[in-house]
Amino acid sequence: MLLVVLGYASLLASLPLVGVDGVGIHILGYVAGALIPILVIGVVRRVDLDRRRSPYYVPRPGLPTALVVLAIAAVIAAGLHVWPIATELAS
Repeated sequence: MLLVVLGYASLLASLPLVGVDGVGIHILGYVAGALIPILVIGVVRRVDLDRRRSPYYVPRPGLPTALVVLAIAAVIAAGLHVWPIATELAS
């Protein structure tokens, strides 16, 4: 669950960067708000898969929901940061 919290913290850190101008800031926001959370989701799913092989595995009831919400929020954050980058590159 610590990794999931790290993903949410990274996502929340990128949100204040949405209102700041500059391509570099939006690239940083994209990395922090979209790429890191998606990587965290992959790592958490891999760790959970390894844990499932143990006979002592106890599923965490809120984990799948937390990962889906994180993925949806990361896609939204990606859109919020990619749009200004694309607008700047198009002009």
